[in-house]
Amino acid sequence: MWEALDAVDWRALEAVGPDHPATDVPKVLRRIARADAATGPEAVGRAYADLQDLLLTPGRFTGVGTAALPFLVDLALDPETVVRPDLVDLLTYLACDGEDGGGGGEADSAPAAAWRRQWPRIRRLLDDGDPVVRRTALRLIADRTGPLLERWHEETDLSVQVALLPALGRAAADEDPTESTGAEVRAVLDGLRHGGNPVLRVAAVIASAPLDPRAALRAHPMLLEILADPVLAPEFGRVWYTLDREIPYERKDVAAWVVELLELDMTVATSFVAALAETGSRIGDAELRRCALDEAWRLLLARPSVGAAVLPLAAGLLADPDDDVRYQAAHLMAVLGHRAAPHADRLAALLHDPGESTFFDGTIGDHARWALTRIGDPRALPELVERLVAPYRDVQGHGFFPGEPRQPDVADVLRPLRAHAGVLLPAVREALRDEVTRAGWLVKDLRKVLHAWGEDPLLPGEPTPYPQPWEPPLPEPAQAEATVPAFAADGQWHWTFTTALDALTHHATLTPPVREALTALRAEDRRFSEYGDYRAVLQDEEIRARIDGLLALP
Repeated sequence: MWEALDAVDWRALEAVGPDHPATDVPKVLRRIARADAATGPEAVGRAYADLQDLLLTPGRFTGVGTAALPFLVDLALDPETVVRPDLVDLLTYLACDGEDGGGGGEADSAPAAAWRRQWPRIRRLLDDGDPVVRRTALRLIADRTGPLLERWHEETDLSVQVALLPALGRAAADEDPTESTGAEVRAVLDGLRHGGNPVLRVAAVIASAPLDPRAALRAHPMLLEILADPVLAPEFGRVWYTLDREIPYERKDVAAWVVELLELDMTVATSFVAALAETGSRIGDAELRRCALDEAWRLLLARPSVGAAVLPLAAGLLADPDDDVRYQAAHLMAVLGHRAAPHADRLAALLHDPGESTFFDGTIGDHARWALTRIGDPRALPELVERLVAPYRDVQGHGFFPGEPRQPDVADVLRPLRAHAGVLLPAVREALRDEVTRAGWLVKDLRKVLHAWGEDPLLPGEPTPYPQPWEPPLPEPAQAEATVPAFAADGQWHWTFTTALDALTHHATLTPPVREALTALRAEDRRFSEYGDYRAVLQDEEIRARIDGLLALP
């Protein structure tokens, strides 16, 4: 190998870029070849990263990649090479269309010809003794039904089988319907769905979705039984790999995929999630209850209609012994707003619950307090302002993961409470005084709250006029009338929709096409929002209220 490597005129080859000379390729290949079990992982990682920088460039295949290909294959096939899956992964990016290989590129180009010459050696990776290498090599044939079927009949490692099946289902769905392999794939998946290995049964259902979107709906009792089995939970985390991920997914991730497939019938999807929660409570599986709440939150965030099904699920877990479960349940109750009113006493009992989430800020009591404010329950008012502003005294803002349950912003909690301004006003002004003194994070937020309540946003003695919050200009009536039907037809969120509603409200007239479009929008089961967290529900509620007001016009 090394004689052949030295024989290449690397200086004459087209490099990826001026900062990555082709002459560095043999040096890096030698670094990788010399690495062994005693080599530090950082050094190995740097070598592989350097090799990627030298060989990969978006949108084109360079001469240096073509020249390096046989040496990459040598190293990938050598069982002594450290972290071979990384080299196999690199090969998938270099793949060109050949007689048997996968990928893109011109079939008569030099890179494609080089790939075809190496393919008989590359395909040996699919039979490698290391299942991690075999699993990574599946990406080389991920869009080819025949080779995937061939591998399926040979493969015995469960982690490789699980990764292979979804690729097999997608490839079969994309091929010509007249191809006989499609029928064979369906037979394989059908047999697995009724087979003995529970993990493969679930994988087969998910893999069947591209061929049969309703397969999960028919199989949901079986899926519930397997996913709710605490004995099987660790097995998912051990073997559930996919072709685009190096670490396995957990049971909760697999459950999320299943629920997504069940969303073809929202009644089935919500009942499945409720059954996960009920089973988790019955068998004492807190992870399963957290999984159910995660999915309930995701469904509620996307579809207003699921609120009725989510309410009893969340209410039933408010007294759960697990802090994370109570945290999520209280957050869901807050997002549900007035729907949660029948459970106000249970929420009030949590006002001083100090339990916290593993990942998110705030306490269970904080979310229960927010839920009571959404209901309009005055038991939320004592200590409310202090609980909201206290976390900001030592930090500038707070981090969060968009789309996940988290503490609401101060203004989002206080702005709707104008009816209780008489009780809350002294605490809000004191908090504003403290924030101004410290040049704190919440100055603008607290001023916005006071402005929304119709109060003076300035402290006594402050000379600077308060700048009004910027609002986009209202469009002309004709433009507003055109925006609403376009939004109804397109379905994509855009801020001009809210300004169009404002303009229509201002002019207090609706044309028949606009009324028809608003009526259709009001009936849609989706969130009218640009957000991916609790604000999606708040904004959706606000917009639906505006639509209702417009439809009430004569």
